[in-house]
Amino acid sequence: MSVIKRKIALEEVKFNAPIGFFEEERILKNNFLFSAYVSYTPNHLRVQDTDDLEHTVDYSKIYDIAKHHFSKEAKLLEHVAHGILNDIVATYPFLEHINIQIKKLNPPIQAEIKNSLVELIYQADAV
Repeated sequence: MSVIKRKIALEEVKFNAPIGFFEEERILKNNFLFSAYVSYTPNHLRVQDTDDLEHTVDYSKIYDIAKHHFSKEAKLLEHVAHGILNDIVATYPFLEHINIQIKKLNPPIQAEIKNSLVELIYQADAV
C-alpha cells in the first residue's frame, strides 16, 4: 500500500527583532528570515478529499508562534529556535518531522557575510 506524506512550509518570513548577543543589536534590532517545514502522514485515507483546516496544519498558526518568539528580546538564535520548535510540537503533536531555519541577515562581523544560520531538525520517535 502506498503512503502519502504531507509537507507544509513557510519560507523566509522576514522579522525585525530584538535578538542578538550584543546589547546594541537588541536595541537597534536585526533582520531575520524564518523558515519552517513540517510533515506528517495523514491518519486516514480520505483526508485528501476534505477541505477542512482541522485535518491539516494551519501555517498561520506556525507564523503566529514564530511572531510571538521574535517579539521577545533574546541573545541567542538557538534559544528562539527551540522556543518555536517546542510550541509547534505542543500545537501539532502528530508531526513526524520539523525543520526550522533562522537566518540572521548581515550579522555584525567585520566581513562580507550574507547571513548566519541556525537550523533545528526534529524527528518524532518511531511508533
